[in-house]
Amino acid sequence: MALIAIPVVLAIALALVPVFVRFFDRNAGWPLSLTFVALAGYIIAHAHPIIAGDTERWSVTWVRDLLTGIPGKPGSGDVQFALRMDALSMFFTLLALLIGAIVFVYSTRYLHPGKRVMSFYVLMTAFMVSVVLLLLADDVALLFVGWELVSLASFFLIARAGSSGEAGASRTLVLTFAGGLFLASALGIAAAMSGTTQLSLILTSPVWDQHPTLTATVALLVAMAGFSKAAQLPFHFWLPEAMAADTPVSAFLHAAAVVKAGIYLLMRFSGLFNGVLLWHLLLIVVGMATAVMAAVYAMQKTDLKKLTAYSTVSQLGWIVATIGVGTPAALVAATVHTAAHALFKSSLFMLVGVVDHQAKSRDMRRLGPLYNRMPFTFWSAVIAASSMAAIPPTFGFVSKEGMLEAFTEAPLPHAGVIALLAVAGFGALATFMYSARYVFGAFIDGPKDESKVREAEIGLWLPAALPGVLSLPVVLVMHSGGHFLDAIAQATGAGETHTHLSLWHGITVPFLVSVAVLALGLCGIFARRRIFAALYGRKLGIATGADLLNAVTRMCVRWSRYVSKPAESLSPNRHVVWILLTLVALGFMGLLGPGRLAGISALPPRVPGIDQLGDLVGLIIIAGSVVGIVSTRSRLASVILAGVAGIGTSWMMLTLGAPDVAQTQLLVEFAVVVLFMMVVRHQPRLYLREGLNRAKFATTMSILVGAVTFFAVWLLLGRHERPQLAQWYLQEAPKISGGNNVVAVILVEFRALDTLGELSVLGMAGVVIATIIRSIPKSPVPGYGPGSTSELFRAEGSHRFADVHKIPELAPFYSKYLRSTHLNSIPTRMLLYPLLPILGILSALTVWRGHQEPGGGFLGALITAGAILMWYISQARARSIGKPDTGYRFIGGGILLSLATGVVGLVAHGSFLAPIHGHLGSVHLSTSLVFDLGVYFAVIGLVIVAVNFMGGRDRPGADVPERLPRLEQLTSRRLRKLGLRPSYAEAKAPAPTRPHPDG
Repeated sequence: MALIAIPVVLAIALALVPVFVRFFDRNAGWPLSLTFVALAGYIIAHAHPIIAGDTERWSVTWVRDLLTGIPGKPGSGDVQFALRMDALSMFFTLLALLIGAIVFVYSTRYLHPGKRVMSFYVLMTAFMVSVVLLLLADDVALLFVGWELVSLASFFLIARAGSSGEAGASRTLVLTFAGGLFLASALGIAAAMSGTTQLSLILTSPVWDQHPTLTATVALLVAMAGFSKAAQLPFHFWLPEAMAADTPVSAFLHAAAVVKAGIYLLMRFSGLFNGVLLWHLLLIVVGMATAVMAAVYAMQKTDLKKLTAYSTVSQLGWIVATIGVGTPAALVAATVHTAAHALFKSSLFMLVGVVDHQAKSRDMRRLGPLYNRMPFTFWSAVIAASSMAAIPPTFGFVSKEGMLEAFTEAPLPHAGVIALLAVAGFGALATFMYSARYVFGAFIDGPKDESKVREAEIGLWLPAALPGVLSLPVVLVMHSGGHFLDAIAQATGAGETHTHLSLWHGITVPFLVSVAVLALGLCGIFARRRIFAALYGRKLGIATGADLLNAVTRMCVRWSRYVSKPAESLSPNRHVVWILLTLVALGFMGLLGPGRLAGISALPPRVPGIDQLGDLVGLIIIAGSVVGIVSTRSRLASVILAGVAGIGTSWMMLTLGAPDVAQTQLLVEFAVVVLFMMVVRHQPRLYLREGLNRAKFATTMSILVGAVTFFAVWLLLGRHERPQLAQWYLQEAPKISGGNNVVAVILVEFRALDTLGELSVLGMAGVVIATIIRSIPKSPVPGYGPGSTSELFRAEGSHRFADVHKIPELAPFYSKYLRSTHLNSIPTRMLLYPLLPILGILSALTVWRGHQEPGGGFLGALITAGAILMWYISQARARSIGKPDTGYRFIGGGILLSLATGVVGLVAHGSFLAPIHGHLGSVHLSTSLVFDLGVYFAVIGLVIVAVNFMGGRDRPGADVPERLPRLEQLTSRRLRKLGLRPSYAEAKAPAPTRPHPDG
């Protein structure tokens, strides 16, 4: 079996979802469901060796030699993208694919055409990919990735419901992420103990027997992680609240996917923790407590979907408790009930959707007798609910008998086994009653007249009924699955067993419990109205899970406010001062602490020739700029002087023999100064005058930081010859890479992964710029906001020119100023006509030569960025660069291009981002050039985003829907003082006006 084909085909299906939706709209579920069925058929066709006990594995090395590894197991210390299929993972994969296929077919009739169809199929298919990745993972890193992707996908699917799904989606995310933390801790400890990240090797490692306490700790962490996904106490309440999602989402997630991920995790580790008393007690107690608690809650509900949700929690509790028994027969019983639950529960969820679709309600109090109006739906619900209630001869009866039989073998004292069976009997009776409530409440007992309701179309009814109806014929062929179930038990590590499924095993304890439950359940049906009325609205317990989570959240918020109170300030000084004080303290301790002076005197002398007279030029430039920044009150002057200091830094880099770094620094300074000017123009021209005490403190702090930094650099740097690693790079890098520019080669080949990470950060910086600026509300008067309102109008003869040209009411009186601005920009634009092509050619040559000479993608992008910024500041008025998403396209395209080179290296050489070298004639070529182009495009995209969001005549940010009355009145009064008539009303409702006599 080509195991990698399964996730690859699913990933291709995910990529094709937009195409399917474009052509088929809501019917896109058909090609997707056919894909799932085809994959299930492919697995079944290759299932014989796996059922016989073999496994299929596919892997590629991700990170080499991360851990020590296991002696005699080559490559066991590597982190791998490893897939493995045994009987257990095959069972859960088939379950997800087949139930998913049915749900997707059901969705083609359930969804409304064109209404959020795209997001539904994209997220559902992404969810399927995540689940299959989780089930097939044979490396703990990949397992954790799949686990978290499942949490994210379920969050987005629930959040699609809009405001009604916000609370449920948020709680689902919080609780499942909490489970992810438990799982990460468990997997990290397990990998460290065993020396490998391969899951199959971890589960069979002998080190567990040597550390019983640590083994119990990991068992506890894994159990908590499984509880979070399987909706067990205390994490149970996220599942009922997730019912805000669409019915197909609930059917797939909560019958065959999310909750089964938790069951899979517990079964996967059950063999490892077999014999750990904490593991057995925790799963049995929590599982049965959840089963009984959720069953009682289910009987209270009048919403069919909420009832089904709590019944899911209850049934999962049964499975968890059965896994906790730990015997091979118990794990077989848990597997059988997992299959039975997937069948009847997916059907019950979808049938709720059918009833809601036809009767326009799923509340029992608003439904009437539907059994004669919707007969097919009614009998389908009867069969599925009978299986859930464990009524013979359904598949649910067989699975419930198996679990009761497993409870008789629980690792408990005799009294404990009796108590477990008694609690299980009560839970089974409650299951019978809420199953009856589902049928009678939805189809028989309702008070409403349903004479106008009609049966659903077959395309909606048949997929919903199919899984539940299969609970009957499955019983006829289930005996043939004994070998498969034995293989599943063996795959868990629990041991060998010989399974024979049948309806009749003689008169046994489980049979007697079942008979008692059926008898009491039939009596309960006749008294159902009184029982359900007594339970309805009654508060069971001190508080709900949601109340407890809200209380914890409020407590954390109060604590965070208390802790963060000292830092609640918008002033950067309060935050920076502690960092600087720490730096000064550490510096003095390191330089002047006990015994340090003797160590300083023993330092080797500075390397001859490292200090040059030309360094004074850069030092003078930097020092003069710093003095100017400290002295000036002008914001614009401080920005320009900061750029001059950068020029001095570039000079020093150039004299030290790093021309490419010097060029980069110089171009960065130019770009930063222009961008700073875009921000400064929206602020008051001058800084506020500082108080004397603050100025003294700032001066003292600056001198101390400068002194510590100077002495640290002078004492610790320049006293050693070139390190061996640097010497190795200089000698070997040209031979290995074929490039003479060692700095560029290190960045795009030897440390390409670091560069890719920095590139991603660069891309996120663009997103953050857009997000922050869009969150800033614009001022009612364009161009003015907090801190600059007092600058709106200046008296005649003021030494500061007010930006009154930005006010529409004053624009006619400053048309001369605007015309002057237009004329002043003409020479700059004329200069750029020949200059821009030159800069473009220079940028391309810089990228091309980057492997051999100073240059590269980043430096070339900065040259292009300089051209863009020069073009922008030469315009008479602000203009956007390209379309609104142009910058994002450049950023995304650059990152994807760099990632693609990594994938090519992975395929060609088995290592991500490994460069591929070649020659075109005498020209040396490398995929690192393509990687550099990705850097080039991403940097350009960041500059475009910055210019488009920071530029413009108006203050950047979001539009304010209504003008602030107070500021409007204030502006009107000041306009009248100038002898002008305010015209805000005209601005709101434009009308023809006469031209101004002076215009």
